[in-house]
Amino acid sequence: MTELFGALGLARGDLVALVGAGGKTTLVYRLAAEARALGLSVLATTTTHMGTLPEAVTGPLFVEADGEIDAALEAALRREGRATVLGRRIREDKLEGLAPERVEALRHRADLVLVEADGARGRSLKLPAAHEPVVPSRTTHVVVLAALDVLGKPLAEDHVHRLELVTRVTGCRAGSPIDESVLAAALLHPEGYLSRIPATARAGVFLNKAEDPAAMAAAERIARSLVPPYAFVAAGSAREGKPRLWAIPPASGEV
Repeated sequence: MTELFGALGLARGDLVALVGAGGKTTLVYRLAAEARALGLSVLATTTTHMGTLPEAVTGPLFVEADGEIDAALEAALRREGRATVLGRRIREDKLEGLAPERVEALRHRADLVLVEADGARGRSLKLPAAHEPVVPSRTTHVVVLAALDVLGKPLAEDHVHRLELVTRVTGCRAGSPIDESVLAAALLHPEGYLSRIPATARAGVFLNKAEDPAAMAAAERIARSLVPPYAFVAAGSAREGKPRLWAIPPASGEV
């Protein structure tokens, strides 16, 4: 039950930012569940936007615009060991996250803080615009996601967020098939996610939806081109776990 937590090299005291595309919210709450299984308290949030999820997934939800939350948050973390904190309600099914400075101020409240720090509108591959992602400066781990279900699909907005950026940096035309080299080029571009990592953070890649031998073999080939500059690459399922790992990342503290 703690496979992904270990594969990503996480430990007590970490502030983890998940960026990229293809399963960030699912991975946030998978990691939260794994951390709880290890006895850690967990605070989940976003610096962008998040849809509403059942409390069975998120734990108690606190919305700062609704009023003072500090005492209730402390009580919930003592009682249940996990909570989600967001900024304000935009509409019934969508909430706005927190400023990076507020995330850092809340860091001491829990053993582990998980931040969805990027948006991808449900796509599987992305390059960030100039204002993205929104990563707190004291982040210890940045995990860049891409989903392998994009392989073989056309370079199109149905599958790729910021399509114009991906076509420009890969040199591939819109509509052409996405292969392993396209995915790797997007993750490696020096003006992409590699340029957005805080100096103190350890950066790695999680290749999501590697759920059969063919996808795992593709992940291994892609990983060979990503390490370095990334410290590690893990592949598996954000929903089910079962990761494989290349270049094992040292944990930054003790569980």
